[in-house]
Amino acid sequence: MAEPAIRLSPRAPRPGDVRALEQAERLCFPDPWPGQFFVSEIFAPGRFHRVLVDPAGELVAYLFSAWQYLDLHVLKVATLPHFRRAGLARRLMAMAERHACRMGGDTITLEVRTDNQPALSLYQALGYVLAGRRRHYYADGKDAIIMSKRIDQIENNAGI
Repeated sequence: MAEPAIRLSPRAPRPGDVRALEQAERLCFPDPWPGQFFVSEIFAPGRFHRVLVDPAGELVAYLFSAWQYLDLHVLKVATLPHFRRAGLARRLMAMAERHACRMGGDTITLEVRTDNQPALSLYQALGYVLAGRRRHYYADGKDAIIMSKRIDQIENNAGI
């Protein structure tokens, strides 16, 4: 896993990021979120969102998540294609896990396409386990695998 050659900074997404998020969605997902989803998420309470930007402020990767009681539900994790395999999704997931620990959550849950082997491998490597399946979850009819990780596993493994 190579580190990116440029320094990236994490921050909360802003309304001005919506156009870049829409463009990234079209590059990263067969069923991209429309811009209004991002606008709603940016302003919604009970959320944890992060973007990674380069020194010029250009979007490189992002994570969107929402609290559902004591579960932090990861809604989106994406890295622009030319920045993949540099540990950016791993870095974003670590931020979400630290946030969940600080907030006293019990679990982190996410859905991943059954045919997204790189993401499945990443989540398994991070300690996420199979928690179920959502049939025909995606717009193209593909199923989603539900994966989950207990916060106490994060605390024990990461020394948080």
